[in-house]
Order: sequence, then C-alpha cells, then structure tokens
Amino acid sequence: MKRIEQIVRLTSNEKYGQAAPPRPLGEILRLLPVAVSRALRMSFEGRSTASGPIPGWLHRMSDIRLVEYTGKTDTRLHFACPTVGEAAPELFEQQEFGWTEKPHHDDTGFDILGDVVSDLTSHNADSERFDRPMLQYLAHFRRAINGTFQEIAFSGHRLSPQPPSVINESVIKTATEFSSETPRSEPARVVGKLDMIRASTQAFAIKLDSGDEVRGVMLNGDIGSLSQMLAKRVLVLGKAIYRPSGRLLRIDAENVQQTSENDTFFSKMPSPSRRRLDVRQIVREQSQKRGVAAIIGKWPGDETDDVIAEALQELS
Repeated sequence: MKRIEQIVRLTSNEKYGQAAPPRPLGEILRLLPVAVSRALRMSFEGRSTASGPIPGWLHRMSDIRLVEYTGKTDTRLHFACPTVGEAAPELFEQQEFGWTEKPHHDDTGFDILGDVVSDLTSHNADSERFDRPMLQYLAHFRRAINGTFQEIAFSGHRLSPQPPSVINESVIKTATEFSSETPRSEPARVVGKLDMIRASTQAFAIKLDSGDEVRGVMLNGDIGSLSQMLAKRVLVLGKAIYRPSGRLLRIDAENVQQTSENDTFFSKMPSPSRRRLDVRQIVREQSQKRGVAAIIGKWPGDETDDVIAEALQELS
C-alpha cells in the first residue's frame, strides 16, 4: 500500500532537535496514533469511539509508521501514512456518506486530525468533527505540552507548512472547555423517514417532517436489517449526542422500528434539557464555602481530571 510522508514538528524553547528528552517525546508518540484513529472514526462514523473490535478499514487507515527522526532546533518526526481511499476503497464505493464533511479519497489520518485541530483553533463549537470523547482525548495532550514542548505542528500532503495545523496550549484549553460545555447525552425518541443506511460504518440518517436530517449510528446488530425500511417512517430509540454548541450531533440508536404515518409528535430535532454545569463557576462558588456545604449538590460528577485541574489552576 502506497504511503505519503507527513511531518510532525515539535517546538521547544530549548531547541532540542534530535536530542529530545525521551519521556515527553514518548508521550507524544503514544498519544498521536490514537488521536489519528479517533479523528478517522469520527469522520467516517460520526463517533470517535465505540465498543467492540476495531473495524478493519479503521485499522488500515490509522496504520501510520514513524520512519525518521530529524531536526537541529525543532524535533521533526517523519511519518509514512496511507490515504483513506487506498486503505479502505470499500468505503468510497457508495457515494452517499450521510455526513456533511465527506473525507477526500486522498486524505490521510493526519489530514483529518488537522481538520479537527483547525476547528478547535477557530473555536467552532458547532463542528461535526469532534464529540466529547474526542475532546477529552485531545485535552490529554496537556501531558506533552507541559513546558518541554510548546507546539505539535502537522504538515505535508494536504496540510500546508504555512500555517501548519498546530496543537498548542490554546487548542488544548479550547478542547477542555468544549468538553465541559457539551451537554450530557440524553434518552431520545425520534420519528422520521429512513433516508440512508451505510452498512460499512453502521451509520444511518432519517428526515424529519420539517425536512431536517438527523444522523445516527446503530450501536448493536446488523444495520443491513434496516434496508427493508428505507424510505419508510421509522421510530428511533437511543441517546441524543450533542455538540458543544448544544445542537444535536447524532443519535446512538439502540432500536429502529417501523412506525405509523400518523406518528408525528416525535418528528422533531432533540435538544438538551439543560446545558452542562460550568466547572469554573462551581469552583468559584466552592471557594466561598467550607466543608460539606462546598460540594453537596454542586459537583457534576463526570468531569475529567484535566477539566477540574485546569479550573483549579485558573482560579488559584
């Protein structure tokens, strides 16, 4: 399989070049392949993580190889990357992907991760390129951008060297904030016409009575079983997954079944019942109290350690 060279440039005040400290360098090498894989899955399935075995197409697409290590001031990691079209041609045999931003046949995993980073750089809270697990994982790059290195820049192929796509403290902060602001998933019941199914990625789409599209992923079972319901009215039961903006990203469907044409009440776009709690506001309130009163009924309970640590650091 043909591979394309792409360069990851690590910038440091100490200008380490090829003499980079092994621990932070190793942390970056550990984080990058998973970030690439999650960005790819998000691009093709509309979700960055899933239980069960990794699909063969995702394994082939995310098979990046470190081939060289250079640099005099910046540390340059040279990767050989497959294009998504060559790694998984079966995903391009069907024209309709069901997701607005269809990946290009010649894109690589780093190209697609670069798009994710670009949306974070521009503070696009309505992006379809990340969900909350993706944001939480990108926040983990704080362990690498911790004083040893200041930036991780991607270039080569579709990614221009000037300006490159960059993970830095600002991007990590945005990922952390977006993760905190993203509404919790909620049970959803949605009715519409089944407009598209895609067996290779378990994806589907329904059209509401308003004409709006709701996209989803089947969590279990064979999505091919839905083919007999194409262009028919269906009821989707599952969980609504939201973007940081509060708009619906997708439905994680547990069940899809045919329903009556008269079933119109649930043919509307789900919206969150409430936004996520602001961790920074909670910490501010707690700082004015002591003991049990500082925490009872306040803490959300599912924030990451990185989100809480950043909030505490900002307020210290």
